[in-house]
Order: sequence, then C-alpha cells, then structure tokens
Amino acid sequence: MHRSQRKITLLLCIAILTLFSYSSRGQLYSLTSTDFYIYFDSDSHVISEVQQGLLTNKILQIGGTNIKEIYVEGHTDTFATTKYNQVLAAKRAQATVLTLMQIGVPERFIKTESFGESQLISQNQKENRRAKIFFIYETDNKSKLSPPKFIVIKTIDKKTKKPINASIGFDYKEQEMRFTTTNKSGISATFEMLGEELKISASAANYLSVYYDVPSADIDKPKDTLVYTLELAKVKITGNFTFNNIYFFTDTDEIKPESTTELHKLLALLQRDKVSFIEIQGHMNYPLDRPMNAIQSQYNKELSYKRAKAINDYLVKSGVDQKRLTYVGMSNSRMKYKFPASKAQEDQNKRVEIYTLKEI
Repeated sequence: MHRSQRKITLLLCIAILTLFSYSSRGQLYSLTSTDFYIYFDSDSHVISEVQQGLLTNKILQIGGTNIKEIYVEGHTDTFATTKYNQVLAAKRAQATVLTLMQIGVPERFIKTESFGESQLISQNQKENRRAKIFFIYETDNKSKLSPPKFIVIKTIDKKTKKPINASIGFDYKEQEMRFTTTNKSGISATFEMLGEELKISASAANYLSVYYDVPSADIDKPKDTLVYTLELAKVKITGNFTFNNIYFFTDTDEIKPESTTELHKLLALLQRDKVSFIEIQGHMNYPLDRPMNAIQSQYNKELSYKRAKAINDYLVKSGVDQKRLTYVGMSNSRMKYKFPASKAQEDQNKRVEIYTLKEI
C-alpha cells in the first residue's frame, strides 16, 4: 500500500472510530437493515483494496454512530470439497471481521457465521465467492409536528415520590412502538415527538404499570418540551394463573377463535375477584438456538406487548374496569422451554399469565 493510501485509510479509521464512540442524544429511532457483499478471488480469503474501499464507503454512508450490529457470513463456490469450503468460508468471514476492525468498527458490534458452499446464489461462481455483511442500524424518525415538540418522562413511586428506574413505551398511532428507560433519577432522555396521538406506558418490577394518553391540547401549548410525571404504585403478588390455550394468528396480535373458552375462564376469574389489580403478561416462543438480532428483539418485545394489550382490550370490552388492568410484553425472556422439543412445549412458551396484585 502506498504511503498516501495508508494515510487516507488511517484518517478513515479515526473518522469512523469517532462516529462509533460519539454519544448520540436522546432520540427515537427505527431499526432497519441492509445487505452488502464483498467478493474474493478463487481459493482466496484475501480482501482486495478495491473491496475494502467499497466496504469503507458503505459504513460511511450508513454512519458509524447509527450501526448497532453487524453479521458477517462467509461463503464459497463449489470448486473444492465440502470440508475444504467450510474452512475457506470461515477464513473469509474472519478476514472480513479483521478488515472491519481495521476500518474502525469495534469488535463487539460484529458476529460471524460460515456456510461453505451450502448457500449458492448464482450460476456465476464469482458471485458465490463472497462475504455477506448484514448491517443493522438506526434511522432517524421524522416528526410530523411543526414546529417540533419534545417530551421528557419522569417516573416516581406513588407514595414516597422517590424516583423509579422504569421501562417506557411510546405507542404512536400507525407506527412501530419505541421503547426506552428512565435512569436512576427517574428521568428519561429528551425525545422529539413523532406525532400527535401518543400513548405512554411505564412499567417496573413490583409496580403497577401506568398508561397515559398525551392530551391533544398539550401539542398546541407554547412549550418546546412537554414533561410528564408518571406515578407507579407498589404492589405485591397475591395470585398467579396461567392460560396456555389463548392463541394468536402468526405474527399478529389477533386472537384466534379457539381461544374463546380460555378467555371466558379468565373473565370469570376477574368477575369473582372484583378487588385485585390484574397484570396481564404476554409471552412468546422464540427458542434460544434461533438467530437473534436487534431487529428481532425489538419485534418480539413489541408483539408480546400488543398481544397482552389485546387480552386487556377484550376484558375491558367485556366489562372489566381498565383501572384494574395492566399489561406487559415479556418477549421470550421467561420461556418455560428454552429449546422446545414439541409443539406442546412451544404452545406453553406462548402462554398468557395473569397475576393478581394488591397495592401496598
């Protein structure tokens, strides 16, 4: 490499490292992804300067500070034995990782896998001699409000008024949900509001979740930043009930008709106990041996939340007071079977749990 080329590469490394280390301001983002390919000569795992330059430009295009995860896959053509190609694919994946690190990407952002010749994409063998780089990154959401409006959430204990570290959900109409947390002081970052219709949820362990619909009149107030304090009541668990036969259509929060019997049992339970608060927990089946990335994690959290809310909405329509109900999406964080071996075990992972709670 010429001296001038080394200097340019060094400057790029510094620039990208600066981007990755830059502390972004509080802002709500959507996660998105894109594929990128670099190619190798036959029987080689050396990355050419041309391919390295293309990879560098791609990272600069996305913006280092936006990247959350990078998955690298190594692939080969069919011009060798399966065993040999598996080793070569692994070398290509590792060479790509080293190049990313030389460009300035921290190693903690990168995960690898190799497939040998098992995933051919073309009859042109040149296109099969590749490394696939899967970027997961944040894209800035554009607000629909003009002039812009910002929001801060504070979470405190209802009785003591002391701050609580809580999980916060921003549910905008017809948009993906966004999640964040308040810090130890019970205060969130400052976020730009993305639309007028917003429901805020706050939840914390051993507390009753709180939901707040931002009044439309607040949007017109002559304030740049709206600050809302949500008070969470401390509770203790007095009972636990599991419903394994409440089903949803795949990848939706629409309850299947065959769930009617279990829903009637749940409704009867709440009609017998007219005093306790109720927490509805929606659980998902997502085995730990399945690939997980930031986009999938976000999707699981949102879907489990919406499924719990669907049960909540059914109960409200059936006459249960909303003030008694809270709902939480648990994603796949508490599966009964981490590696389910049957459909029955998968179904138990998809359960709905009901906790009866008493304020203390």
